[in-house]
Amino acid sequence: MTSVPYSQHVPSDPPASLDEKSFVGDESSATPSPNNGSVISELTWTDAEERAVVRKIDFVVLPLLFFGFYVFQLERGNISNALTDGFLKSVGITQDQFNTGQALLYLGIILLEIPSNYMLQLVGPRIWISFQVLAFGLVGTLQAFQKGYGGYLATRIMLGVTECGYIPGALFIISTFYKRSELATRNAIFFIGNGLASATTGLLAYGILPLGARYPHLKGWQYLMIIEGCMAMFIAILLIMLLPASPHIPKPLILPIRLWTPRQEEILLARMVKDDEVNKKSNHRLAIKDITGTLSNWRVWPHVLIAICLISQTGALGTYGPTLIKGFNFDTLTANALSSVAGWIGLVTTASFGFFSDRTRIRGPVVVTGLALVWAFWVAFQQKSLSTDRWLKYGLQIMVQGFSIPSHPINATWLSLNCRSPQERSVAMALFIMAANSGALVGSQLLRGDDAPLYKRGFKVCLCLISLGFLVAILQHIQYRLSNRRIERRQQGQEESGEYVETVSKWRYTI
Repeated sequence: MTSVPYSQHVPSDPPASLDEKSFVGDESSATPSPNNGSVISELTWTDAEERAVVRKIDFVVLPLLFFGFYVFQLERGNISNALTDGFLKSVGITQDQFNTGQALLYLGIILLEIPSNYMLQLVGPRIWISFQVLAFGLVGTLQAFQKGYGGYLATRIMLGVTECGYIPGALFIISTFYKRSELATRNAIFFIGNGLASATTGLLAYGILPLGARYPHLKGWQYLMIIEGCMAMFIAILLIMLLPASPHIPKPLILPIRLWTPRQEEILLARMVKDDEVNKKSNHRLAIKDITGTLSNWRVWPHVLIAICLISQTGALGTYGPTLIKGFNFDTLTANALSSVAGWIGLVTTASFGFFSDRTRIRGPVVVTGLALVWAFWVAFQQKSLSTDRWLKYGLQIMVQGFSIPSHPINATWLSLNCRSPQERSVAMALFIMAANSGALVGSQLLRGDDAPLYKRGFKVCLCLISLGFLVAILQHIQYRLSNRRIERRQQGQEESGEYVETVSKWRYTI
């Protein structure tokens, strides 16, 4: 596992000014300059120059990935809005058959997550994820014409196959452009794309579903899927034209433009190498030992279990959110509009948690706090599930959904910061997304037809799952703290005996 070093690399010569930073290396290990291929032996830059470089990442790379995640979630989640517009009857399936199709979507993602991550390393992240957005946009558009149980299953499995690598691929790109101290905020902003989709999908449905009555040759839910599928394909075109590959290859794939000046390209790469020496390499191909090494690292698995527990209950409420609100005695369009409020709450909580985590450099306690809030709202929601007060039940439901969002990206950052190499981080992120989709698969089966409309059994299972995730997060934080104490004691013992082990002295888990 990677850790945060006790001390950072110290330049051999002092910087020219108090706000100036240095990247110093010898010619044997230096990285070629991204603009002219010369060896960087020494590079200095000011805080103002670095801020200018980061601003361009924030306004080009991050928004492209953000909107890719936005349309990703629209394609996956618009079926929950379609349910309120007679989707089951139009296609000719039952609720339990619908749940089976949802499970197949997540199963496709789970089975192909690591192979997709291998392709990501093989062809490059910008090519692979751009292709994936184009592919799931096309599938999302064509699913408007599905008919029958077989057609429904086919479209769901194809959507899962085409979506399988986007999230880990995007997280990998983010980790190559941002320093470790910047990751939590940027990962949180990236996951806000998911929250924004949740916040606007109900509003989009409110505006698009009535097209079925105005132009009756298609159903409202069909217009919804066609329009949102075309949105995804448009974002894919932007990714192909504008997304740079990495600090080593900072130019877009298609357009002959430079996003950064030659000087800024040098700073873009040097600041990442200064943050972590493994960023010197431009090629981080996966080997079998990287996969087996990550799988055998037991500290990865608590993060995986937390993700499964958190996403399982989120997935259950996300899929049936508008339907549950409609069951509180709201009409179809109102239920879709009201369902978007949870997403807006999620936007605020995700941004706040991510900003706080980066400013304080605290990960574990932030995850624990988020899960504690979700657990408390679940207890209240489950207790009031039989209430006749529709606004009380609605308020508790959206609070559960809104506060379920922020812990997930912080957990991803927590795991990422404890990976020792880009390869291990890549496999760990694939496992993490597999875990999230495993949770969504579990969640797709929690609210069954024989438990409707109150879902007493389903809600109890959701509460048990979030309780388990809450407990595991506490234990994971404790074990990281104890591990750091053991490392400190070992280091002190080596210093007293005159020994020095570089790997031990630099080792420290992120907590």
